[in-house]
Amino acid sequence: MHSISPPTDYASWRKEALRLLEARWHPHDVLWNADTQQDFLFEAPAPYAKAKSGNQIRVSKEFVRLAQAAACNRHPHRWELLYRVLWRITLGGERNLLCITTDRDTLQLHKLVKSVKRDVHKMHAFVRFRKVGEDPVTKRENFVAWFEPEHRIFAYTADFFVKRFNGMNWSIIGPDESIHWDGQALSLGQGGSKSNVPEEDALDELWLSYYKSIFNPARLKLKAMQSEMPKKYWKNLPESVLIEPLSKSASQRTNLMLESTPQKPKPALRNKYLNDLKKQNKAN
Repeated sequence: MHSISPPTDYASWRKEALRLLEARWHPHDVLWNADTQQDFLFEAPAPYAKAKSGNQIRVSKEFVRLAQAAACNRHPHRWELLYRVLWRITLGGERNLLCITTDRDTLQLHKLVKSVKRDVHKMHAFVRFRKVGEDPVTKRENFVAWFEPEHRIFAYTADFFVKRFNGMNWSIIGPDESIHWDGQALSLGQGGSKSNVPEEDALDELWLSYYKSIFNPARLKLKAMQSEMPKKYWKNLPESVLIEPLSKSASQRTNLMLESTPQKPKPALRNKYLNDLKKQNKAN
């Protein structure tokens, strides 16, 4: 059994995985995390074929895409799953493994990726920046945000925030890691605490006013809203102070909207009005 220190990210896993493949180490003979049981969640796979001589280490862009996402997942056995899939695709000769949707390893891989993608979606939606000053040299405004993801996705999703908030300096801080943009370069850093981010700023009032204006009580579906915006995120959202009171008053506000909506005239009255209008036109 060959024991491996757990990688820290996709790049470090890739480097180690390629070294193992070149040495023809079989997945059954590699222990990626000596501190946990090898098959804690992922069931022990069936024995795979031995490495075929002459096989080249080539993988598809699809595998790279899936592996980069799965590497962000916090599951303790992601590394051995990735290596097992990599081995099967390359040295095991199962080139079309990712097309076999019923395969256990393929299913597990997609499950990890799906969880990461869901977390990325929540980060895109629920990061709230607060202004903390201005750069004295560049005069660019500085912003900071706090976010607690389920997985280690800061580096994975950083490009989204660079493109969307390119015109300001910002930092996103989490418990395990942080990302920073100064208008020129993106950098990764260590995690911090929520105390590093101000509780509120001058923009909060504008944001609350905007949230009130777009809130439509007639379209409120509380269960669907909580599915998209779980309560665990509310504590970091400035609009969270409005969610419960607006939700409670939604029914009353809907009734008021209906009462104030102009009603169409009944067909008989409408026809009478049109006939009277025609007679008046002829008389003139």
